[in-house]
Amino acid sequence: MKQLALTKAALLTPFNLIEEATVLINDQIIVAAGPASSIEIPGGYREIPLEGLIIAPGFIDQHVHGGIGAEFMAADPGSMVEIAKFYATHGSTAFLATTLTATAAELRKVANAYSVLKTSDYKGARCLGIHLEGPYLSPAFPGIQSAESLSLPLLEEILDIHRESNFGIRMITMAPELEGALEIVPALVKTGIVCSIGHSNADYETGIQAVEAGFSCVTHCYNQLRPFHHRDPGILGTALTRPELTVELIVDGNHLHKAAIDMAWRLKGPENVVLVTDAMAPNGMPAGEYQSVSGELFLTENKLCNRDGKLAGSVLTLDVAVRNMLKITECSITDVFRMVTYNPARLLGLNKRKGSIYPGKDADLIVLTTDLEVIMTMVGGEVISGLISID
Repeated sequence: MKQLALTKAALLTPFNLIEEATVLINDQIIVAAGPASSIEIPGGYREIPLEGLIIAPGFIDQHVHGGIGAEFMAADPGSMVEIAKFYATHGSTAFLATTLTATAAELRKVANAYSVLKTSDYKGARCLGIHLEGPYLSPAFPGIQSAESLSLPLLEEILDIHRESNFGIRMITMAPELEGALEIVPALVKTGIVCSIGHSNADYETGIQAVEAGFSCVTHCYNQLRPFHHRDPGILGTALTRPELTVELIVDGNHLHKAAIDMAWRLKGPENVVLVTDAMAPNGMPAGEYQSVSGELFLTENKLCNRDGKLAGSVLTLDVAVRNMLKITECSITDVFRMVTYNPARLLGLNKRKGSIYPGKDADLIVLTTDLEVIMTMVGGEVISGLISID
């Protein structure tokens, strides 16, 4: 059993910034966190001084498709572990394995792979479950996803995949205008699945009906949604004005104009924005051409496109997203860290255990420089990545 005292560092809880703090960890749990002057280090605890550094909760990425050359759609638990290790080096301590549009049989294979991963002992960011992005998307806004595999949402089909994953589906993206979508949302929400509006051609009124049915999020807001018009605000009008909806933003310099990012932050506030990567398999790889379930992908510097030149997800990591958000907007460091820690944990119903540094919560945390470069990642009280070793 490891008993650790992280001392002499600043602490982002993330709601507050404490200039000099102490965090006590007993095995896998945070037992105390606060100003150094208010916490006495018990006997038997090993002190790890972290002068000049910042302790923060680990990032939670609720929308990521792959990385380091691997993708979740390959339905291989070993590849999933490699993806988990890669994102841990960039500060993510948890994530949702996000799928792409495919047949129900293919999605069941991914679900089965997750059920194997769920019981595996590995060193990396923890996979909290599956984000089912498709096949229940609008044919008008499929993005790069396979239009041939799009289908109408069927409750029993979704629940069958859910059972195959050992009840691992945490989130599902759907276009609410599809036949049957609004009717099945209450049942999905009752099972603990977050329903998110995405890849949608819905009008504003349908967006309101979606909120009333139980949708609580908007997948990569702005992208693959009916464009806003002053006489036809569409789903964006719903997304940016209804407080019940949390919005995902991909802040990579490619998906969104700076003004669109700033507008979303100002309208939604720091409590209703979640930064995501939407990252694909080539993330972390050199520039070049890559084959994926979405076809050929072309990576040039920090931009990923398909053969037609359409954006194909991203090669973003959340540490970069945090730094980008701070440059683009006037949000505070506590605001932006909420968007990658507590907000996704709350949306997914996991905030009692994850998303903030507070007694009783999982010891999932990161250590950063004052330039917000991640130099240590800890998951469940164990250092799994970085320049600092406590073994």
